[in-house]
Amino acid sequence: MVRWFDPHQLLGTAARVVASGFSSSYVDSRELQALMPASVYDHSDRTELWLDYVADLGDGWNSTYTVARLLAQEELALDWDGEGRSTRRGRVLVMGGDQVYPVPKRSEYQNRLIGPYQAAMPCVAAETPDLFAIPGSHDWYDGLTNFINVFCRGRSIGAWQTSQTRSYFALKLPHRWWLWGIDMQFGEYLDEVQLRYFSEITADEVEPGDSIVLCRAKEVSSGRRSDEVASDRNLQYLEREIIAPAGGRVALYLKSGRHYYCRYEEDGGSRQLITAGGGGAFMHPTQGLPDRSDPDPDAEEQRYRRAAVYPTAPDSKRLRKRVFLLPAYNLPLAAVFGGVQVVLAFMLNLHLGNAHVSLGLDDLRRALWSSPTAFLLLLLIVVTVGLMVRLAHDASGASRLLLGLVHSLMLFATLPAVMIAASSLSSGVSGNAASLLAFLGLVAVIGGIGGVLGIAAYLWVANCLGFHGNEAYAPLHHQDYKNFLRLHIDDQGTLTVYPVGVDRVGRKWKLCPDAPDAAPWFDPVGDEPAPHLIEEPIRSRSQPSAPPQA
Repeated sequence: MVRWFDPHQLLGTAARVVASGFSSSYVDSRELQALMPASVYDHSDRTELWLDYVADLGDGWNSTYTVARLLAQEELALDWDGEGRSTRRGRVLVMGGDQVYPVPKRSEYQNRLIGPYQAAMPCVAAETPDLFAIPGSHDWYDGLTNFINVFCRGRSIGAWQTSQTRSYFALKLPHRWWLWGIDMQFGEYLDEVQLRYFSEITADEVEPGDSIVLCRAKEVSSGRRSDEVASDRNLQYLEREIIAPAGGRVALYLKSGRHYYCRYEEDGGSRQLITAGGGGAFMHPTQGLPDRSDPDPDAEEQRYRRAAVYPTAPDSKRLRKRVFLLPAYNLPLAAVFGGVQVVLAFMLNLHLGNAHVSLGLDDLRRALWSSPTAFLLLLLIVVTVGLMVRLAHDASGASRLLLGLVHSLMLFATLPAVMIAASSLSSGVSGNAASLLAFLGLVAVIGGIGGVLGIAAYLWVANCLGFHGNEAYAPLHHQDYKNFLRLHIDDQGTLTVYPVGVDRVGRKWKLCPDAPDAAPWFDPVGDEPAPHLIEEPIRSRSQPSAPPQA
């Protein structure tokens, strides 16, 4: 899985974020897609239809391949309250955003998405299932260049066949159901080309009473960041100005961006708001999710109540302590911290004579006062405080400033502690050169591991207070608690959503060279991953046509 705190990874991702943010302000590749033909993808000629929905995949092999392998099974038996439910592989697979992590390079798409899905279902004997995808923020980091190459060129990913020509699409489904995939970019305004595409579909084909499943790759978090609010307003504009005038209605909102399952249900209504981002990426925490939500950021009251969540809040809290394994998962980061500590020891002239022997606080204070580079240390402190305040983006106002100051204090409090501890432990080494080498080595080891543990402690405390859910859980590399959705439109026009969870994914795999052509290339060593229903299937009926107006 992606090592999110690896220094090389942090720098590479940060550079792409900055570049994509700059370029998206001047060049929007969604506008350029007007040159590509667009159409409605019609599946309405069937009496019933199965669809699969998966999002936030393409991270680690074990989790991504486990989910892909379950999606590839022709039938999947699921149990709820002692009653078995038989589900079938989707005739259509919808990928709801962030198909690859951390950045959308061609090699990352190949290794983290195409490879696992091709191995899960290399071919099928029956009808080839269709594949549609909408981009998430990680797909956008190269301006959609590789996303378009993978999903908009008519290529196959394993046995799944792509056919879309743009980064958004509309699927016409049986019994007057629709599924729309919306490209939200980074929370910017919906582009004119995309609005025109959906406007023309609405004018030509959407009839009063049609029901729409609206998919987007953006999650409304409790923090309500400005880009998330902008995304919600975009959707409200789409619903108010395009869907409602035609007599259609949004029956189901599907969202990704948060790597868990959570469902909100409208008060007194049948509309659902589902976040299902468990296709393979690290797990986000579920404790602290608001009891109520609303797809409209300007709503006077929150009309949707939380109905289900997976994994449960106690399970999510239990995993939080894994953050103290941060040094083991991020040795390069520990090496950077250790190297910085060694450089600081040289800046304080502790390598001269016996300055490193029997250090105390007074010795370090005098060394700092007499160091010709003391101003660089002061500059480093100021910059660090600014960065730590910036990092505390989940908070605001005084809380954000306080979090940044506390984090900075924790970092700089370790400096004298590391120097004094290394001096004490190396005091028994005889010889000036040997003693200095032992001191510097201990500074590197203690400073590196101690620095990363300090970050882990800060993230643990901050998450206990309700902050840094992303930063505290991303480095855990937790593979389990994955989920996807299986949707079924029956011959009566009822849409049933089966939320599928997997508590534990496969860990070890064996190659199956003699298996049938359509069989997965790898089988788990030991027990098969056990999928189950997260909650009772959710049902929604299509609406009857509105009476004609006089």
